[in-house]
Amino acid sequence: MSVLILGRYFDMKTTIILLSFMISSHCFGVEYFIATNGDDNNDGSQISPWKTLGSGFARINAGDTLTLREGIYRLVEENNLSVINKPNITFQGYTGERIQLFGSATTQGKVWQPYNANVWRIAADFFNNDPKGMFNNHVRVEHQSDLDGGRDHDFVTNLVNPNYWTKADINGDQCFRSNTGCYIYLYPAIGENPNTQIYELSQRSMARVAGNGDYMVVKNIEFYYTQSTAIFFEGPDFITLDGNIFGNTSNGNDNSYAIRIWDSQGSVVKNNTVFDSKYWGGVANSKGITFMVSKAGQPNIVEYNEIYDIPGFDAVGVKSGVSNLVVRYNYIHDVYSAFTPGGYRCIWSATNTDGCQDTDVEYRPGGNWKIYGNIVVNATLGVNLPGYINDGDGNLIYNNVFYQVQSAIKLGWDGTFFNVIANNIFANGETGIYLQSGGTVTTVIDYLDQYVSYNNLFFNNSNADVHLRPSWSGGYTFGTPYSVSQFQTQFNSENNSFSADPLFANTSTFELTTESLALNAGDGSFWGESVVDIGAYPYSIFSNTVFSNGFE
Repeated sequence: MSVLILGRYFDMKTTIILLSFMISSHCFGVEYFIATNGDDNNDGSQISPWKTLGSGFARINAGDTLTLREGIYRLVEENNLSVINKPNITFQGYTGERIQLFGSATTQGKVWQPYNANVWRIAADFFNNDPKGMFNNHVRVEHQSDLDGGRDHDFVTNLVNPNYWTKADINGDQCFRSNTGCYIYLYPAIGENPNTQIYELSQRSMARVAGNGDYMVVKNIEFYYTQSTAIFFEGPDFITLDGNIFGNTSNGNDNSYAIRIWDSQGSVVKNNTVFDSKYWGGVANSKGITFMVSKAGQPNIVEYNEIYDIPGFDAVGVKSGVSNLVVRYNYIHDVYSAFTPGGYRCIWSATNTDGCQDTDVEYRPGGNWKIYGNIVVNATLGVNLPGYINDGDGNLIYNNVFYQVQSAIKLGWDGTFFNVIANNIFANGETGIYLQSGGTVTTVIDYLDQYVSYNNLFFNNSNADVHLRPSWSGGYTFGTPYSVSQFQTQFNSENNSFSADPLFANTSTFELTTESLALNAGDGSFWGESVVDIGAYPYSIFSNTVFSNGFE
């Protein structure tokens, strides 16, 4: 038996446990306060707040609320904040006030000295950790990386472009993990004196939330300049991140994830702004929101977020082993890839000696994502379904808008199967659906058992509506481009799909005008209807928006 709570279905057993837990703990919880002018010797009340987050998390109990008052909180000043392991805690900013958590150390009060005609430097010994990111008022200063020598800081002799930095010793030779005897070298923007600026260099994340941190709520807080991630959830279920900002996350030769959720079920990431997550050692591990090894049970949900400026890889992605993720009603722009579902993964276990079998309790499947109601603008990839992965099948991709996306759907050969692509608008990009081989020679027929695609609208795609790249030979346009009508005729596919101007009312919300042929042209079975509109607004134009709780 299932019941509907706040628009989501829960089985009755889970509902009883959830409601019992909330009644027994949260209703009797206490609200405590932290303020920049507080004192850890206070009692934590609103009129006598604590000062540090570490003190607050150490002293509150399950079911309590920890509220931050307005101001900037520097995580480098926290001496007792590494692991949070208590259930049903709410961590929030005070309503109507701006709360900012900085994971960085500042150069304010430090004096930059000229090193040569273009480069300045300051001693790095005041940093606790090797900095991986540098910012000036939320604008990233690019890192001069030695990608040939271990993806680390480069020699100062290679620091030849404005708005770049590195870390080196007094002679300009590379420094690595230690900061002792090292300097931060900066080639500032042309004409800029760094002593007139304040720079933030990333140092740490907030904390790791461990497996007992179920039902934690984080809301109305701005996280900036963190290293590796803002906050790391490893094991807790039913967490909620609501109305936060996660910006300017950095890392070197490792992961950079603005939001990082491992081994969870029933968690909701909603109404957040996520931007500028970058790993300067490469691209694969730069992500905005990432999951790994989800648990069987309630799906994790990503909804109503704005995600942008993820230059490396995914706005929403995985480290494998994540199935049944619901990704809906997000506005994603200026990223490399919007979504990559990925394949299976086995969690580590000392008792698992037979590798990774799908019958093992450690096995976590991928695939079966529901991706709908999203708007993706200015991206290289919309949905990335790579070839040569295992158990990443059964993804549903429907009622999305892909606008100015190079490849809205990229499908690799012999990868994911049983994908459904329907009711989407592919407009003003290069290719709507890109069939890309993984090195062998393939034909369109080889892909047709991997997906079905119908009731889509294709418009003004400069390369093709559907493109076959049969091998790695040649560049992006190598192979055979097809218009939707050609593809329908030759392969009896894309049923009820067509080419037409969608007639967007604007290119910010991408609502349709009353003259659009996308109206009532979509398959309504996803919504329990006979027909719906194609695009991100399945029900009657202007009655719902992607940023309001209206569809379900």
